[in-house]
Amino acid sequence: GTVDGNSIPGPASPGASIGRGGTGSSSGASSSASPSKERGKEIGLVVTASDLHKAYREIQQDYQSKAFDPKQNWAVLKQRNGIEVSMLETPDDPNCPYVRMSAKMPTSLAHCWNFLLLKRWDVTMPKMDPFYEGVEIHSSHEHDGVDLTLARKRTKRILAFGKRDFTFISVADKPLEDGTWVSGTVSVQTPALPRNKGYTRAFQDSIAFYKPISDDETEVTMVCRIDLNDSAGGGGAIPMWLYVKTIGTTAAMSLSNMRKHLELELKEWTDKL
Repeated sequence: GTVDGNSIPGPASPGASIGRGGTGSSSGASSSASPSKERGKEIGLVVTASDLHKAYREIQQDYQSKAFDPKQNWAVLKQRNGIEVSMLETPDDPNCPYVRMSAKMPTSLAHCWNFLLLKRWDVTMPKMDPFYEGVEIHSSHEHDGVDLTLARKRTKRILAFGKRDFTFISVADKPLEDGTWVSGTVSVQTPALPRNKGYTRAFQDSIAFYKPISDDETEVTMVCRIDLNDSAGGGGAIPMWLYVKTIGTTAAMSLSNMRKHLELELKEWTDKL
């Protein structure tokens, strides 16, 4: 299927409410004393479509290979009602594991895709993430048939931890050969989106795959890596054990909520017929 250039999907990031562990203060500002390199692809002040596409494609290829490779040692964290959440740790970055979420949705591919459009986030994201605060679009681009939107997402305070924000590319990719549609989010660091006072600059990469099973059933698989701690300094430490303990439940709940609201929308449409 083709994708409307104005219909840019978001990263579909359920389970992002609790991120991995680290060190830092409780301040929302970054620490100038920290020499740590920030997570996220580095983009220049002048944002180009080719730079955004390159940053996305590197992440997409890595996540796709890990998501569907049977040789990968995914550890199942949660299974219920046809929803599965699993985790993959890697030696090159053990503090920021991959998380895979999958579920079959009782609706069409287009309905699933449209539910997570970036322009619908203020309606749909609060249903999946109780800490969602808002999103701002900075600029829109196109490269080689791929739509890319540079944006910033904000989240509310999480437990005792301050507000977070994410600067990222939201991507509507070309479909795969088997008809699977692909969307993505890639964290970027660019002077075009500087840090905001009161927010900790967090990290999240996410790739989502929407595979049509039939006209009224779609298999959704999402792979993400999340770090709510500021890799450049401050932000308050969210311990790794808390992430591992909660991500299975929170991610499964987010997909369950997505399924429920898709069913509600279908019922509303049917009732209007």
